[in-house]
Order: sequence, then C-alpha cells, then structure tokens
Amino acid sequence: MNVSIIGRKVKITPEIRSYIEKKMKKIDHFTDHIYDFKLIITRERHIYNAEVNIKVRRKVIHIFAKTPDIHSVIDTLFDKIEVKLRRYRDKIIDRRFIQPKEEFEKTSEEDFIVQEA
Repeated sequence: MNVSIIGRKVKITPEIRSYIEKKMKKIDHFTDHIYDFKLIITRERHIYNAEVNIKVRRKVIHIFAKTPDIHSVIDTLFDKIEVKLRRYRDKIIDRRFIQPKEEFEKTSEEDFIVQEA
C-alpha cells in the first residue's frame, strides 16, 4: 500500500503525521484491498479541508471532510473512511457467495426439456 500525505497551505508536522499514522491503524484490516492511499489536507481561511483518494480494485474511493480544527477533520475523515471501506469489503464478500450464473442456466434448461416431453 502506497501512502502519501500532502499539505497545501498547511505544514504537516511530525505530530500531525504521527496522529494520522495512529488513525491509519484503524483501517489495517482493510489493507489487503487498498493499493494507493493519498491524503490531502488544505486550509482555506479558518477551515481545514481533508480529502482522500483510495485506489482499490477497479475503483477509486473519494472521501471529503471539512471542519475548523485539523485534528477533528482527521477524525471525521477516518470515520468516513472506515464506513466506506467496510461497505466495499462487504459488497465484495456478498458477491463471492452468489450462485454462479452457469448453474442457474443449467437447471432452467433441464426443467424446460422435462416439460416438453
């Protein structure tokens, strides 16, 4: 997993970087699905914006958060990330257990042949 943390009009101090890394431990059980993780923190006047682009298999997940405090924006962003990644993982797991299309077609053809005879 490639991780990049970018600050625009905000200096990413070691304290903020360690806080982000601590929050990333929350999503460790999703890392097998994540290929690239890009976090961008910007500041406009008195409001901090944080957005993240997460590249997963065949999809890019984009999440955005905005608050007046840098620590709270990171908290809300990682809460949203956890929810989105959990939904993504559940969707993948649900698709694995659906009956394959081939088996459905075979049973329907056999029933049709029996009805004709």
